Formats: sequence, structure tokens, C-alpha cells
Amino acid sequence: MKKVLIFGAVKHAIEKAKELGYETIVVDQNPHLKTIELADKFKCIPFEDYEQNLKFAQEEKVDGILNATEFAVLVSSYVANNLGLPGLDFKSAELAKNKYAIRKKMLEENITNVPQFFEVEKEEQLQEIKDKIRFPVILKPASGLGSLNVYRINNIEELEEKILEVIRESFNKKALIETFIEGQEYGVETFVNKGNVEILAIMKKNMTPLPYRSELGHIIPSGLPQETEKKIETTVKNLINAIGIKGGPVNFDLILSNNNEVFIVDVGARMGGNAISSHIIPLSKGIDHVGNTIKYSMNIDDIDLTPKFKKSVVTRILDLDEGIIKQLPDFSKYKDDEVAEIFFEKSVGDKIEKYISDAQRCGLIILKGDDVNHLIKKALDIRNRINSDIKREIG
Repeated sequence: MKKVLIFGAVKHAIEKAKELGYETIVVDQNPHLKTIELADKFKCIPFEDYEQNLKFAQEEKVDGILNATEFAVLVSSYVANNLGLPGLDFKSAELAKNKYAIRKKMLEENITNVPQFFEVEKEEQLQEIKDKIRFPVILKPASGLGSLNVYRINNIEELEEKILEVIRESFNKKALIETFIEGQEYGVETFVNKGNVEILAIMKKNMTPLPYRSELGHIIPSGLPQETEKKIETTVKNLINAIGIKGGPVNFDLILSNNNEVFIVDVGARMGGNAISSHIIPLSKGIDHVGNTIKYSMNIDDIDLTPKFKKSVVTRILDLDEGIIKQLPDFSKYKDDEVAEIFFEKSVGDKIEKYISDAQRCGLIILKGDDVNHLIKKALDIRNRINSDIKREIG
């Protein structure tokens, strides 16, 4: 039996690899995840320890490397490159993980870019550039995860207040300051197969109110005119080629401005999270995105990116009222033929915190059907019913 080394104890990745007949060897830096028990073998290794991960992969004689988490983009690339296995080129991985470097690359390649962007690693640097900054701006980690520590900043006082926090929470200890773009945010999921970029989905994103910019869910179809989707596709393909990604999944966050310009917000050189890969792509198009990614990592040509049908899919993150959970409802009462899944990720006794990023979410609702507007309303209704039915203690 061939072995696949999976970076990240992610349920849908482990289960799909087993379904395809592979032995699952999982590495994660968190030894307390419940999903670890799904793996055939598990080892706890820090993702930043490239050499220890490479040694483990060599000892296990693995046949392929699958990355299932944003935290392991670099180490999975490093191990795959050193073993001569399919995977992201390490220089491309480094570029994809660095938001400031991506901005510079877009500038070099004449890809639509924000009007201003600055990288700061010390408070003194902020003082040197503060007269150049035109507000409002978005402040975020130059190397970060999702929407964590991302803020809209309206003036220099707010920027000075938040800059050290964002530097501290960034993986590379640097903050990125860039122009705030007014517009609607979208997600794009792609797959690069033998150098050809296939657009799997363009999804409208439901976002939290400012000053935070965090996901509340995805909607497909996007509702955009065909010519606008084509403009998005062209921008995304140009950036993938500029980064140098030759194979595997790539996901994007972008903003379509009020002037209909496409601005890339973030690049993920991996499968999209928040159920994009595991549910949205297969439920909306009939494409086995996770299976295709595993096949790519195992050097198998049988990759099928052809849509089988078109369905509407809506997801809603459970952003619930604060408090200590005392009693949970029976979640099966919210389910019907349109409700594909309800994931609830907290237990009695856990604290629900104010939702400002994915770190505070309580779970996810996934709906599928034909009428996208009906599904959007239904997702919000179920979210509200769950919120009301949870018994909690305030404090």
C-alpha cells in the first residue's frame, strides 16, 4: 500500500486519502486534535522544523506529500522538493506566503495592484513613512492566517495603536499597510494541472462589518456578469504564472472595487478552507477537489476537473452571541434536504467569544439547492435559530 504524508490532521483530507486506498501518515504540531485518531500513523513535529519533518518522511518512505493547512505550506514544499515528489516549488511557496513580496511581484508584472503598500517590522519605521500614508488603510500581518489581526485603520493614531500587535502576531514579525479598497470581496478556487490553470469556483463572500474584515460565509454562484468573472479569471491566472505555481490547488481572496477593478487581497498555495474544498466545490460542481489534490501529490494523471452539474451552495459561519454554553440544542432538528451539513465545534462549558475572526467561530452551516437567494435567507434563519436555542450564561 502506498503512503501519503499529510501535513495537518484535517478530517476530509485523511478520509479521502483512505478512500483512495492510501496509508495515511499524518504530521501536525498539535497533538490534541480529535482527528488524529483517523490517521494510520501520527507524529507531532513543529511545522517550522523542516529537517525533522524531512527525516520522518524519509524514514516512512512516503510516496506523496499532501498539505492540508496554511501553517504547513512551506514545510510541505520543502519536504516534497527534497524527496523529488510532486509539490510546490519552495521559492514559489515562500513568495505565496509573503503578502508584501506578492505586492512587489504584482507591481513588477503589471498586475492590478493597490495604490500604496508598506512593510513595517519596527515602530521606528512607521514614523519614517507616516507622512506618506493616505488613509484609510488595511493593516494586517505580512505573513498571517485568514482574517486574524486584520484591521481597517482610519488615521495615524489608530495605526500607532495597532501596529505592534500586528507585528507580534505575524509569522515573519512584519506588518503590511495597504490601501483600503471599497468594494465586495470574493473567493476564487483554482487548480493548476500540468501548467494549465483551471478556475473551479468564483464565490461571493459574506463579511463582518468594519473595522474587522472576517468571513461569514461563501455564496456560489457569484452573481457577477460573465465579463466580470472573465476579468477575475485573467487576473488570477496572471498572478499564478507570476508566482511560478506549476501544479496543485491555489485559492485567492479578492475585492471587486466600486469601479469594477479586481484587487487581489490574499493568496493561498493550498486547498481553500471553510468547507470550500470539502463541500462547496463538490456540491456545486461535482468536482472531487480533495481527491484531485491527493492524486496530484501521488503523481497520478487521473485528475478530473470537468464540472458535472451546477448547483447553488451557501455557507454560513456560526457567529453567535457571547456567553458560557450551558445546554446545546439537537442540531438534527435544523436539517432537511437543503441542509448538507451543520458543524458545531464547541461543547457545553465552552465560552463563545465575540466573532472578529475565524478563531472565534462556533461552527458552519452548509446549504445546497437551486435558488441561491432562498438559501442565503435560510442560512441566516438557521443561524438565528441556533443562536436563540443555545442556553448560555453571560460572563
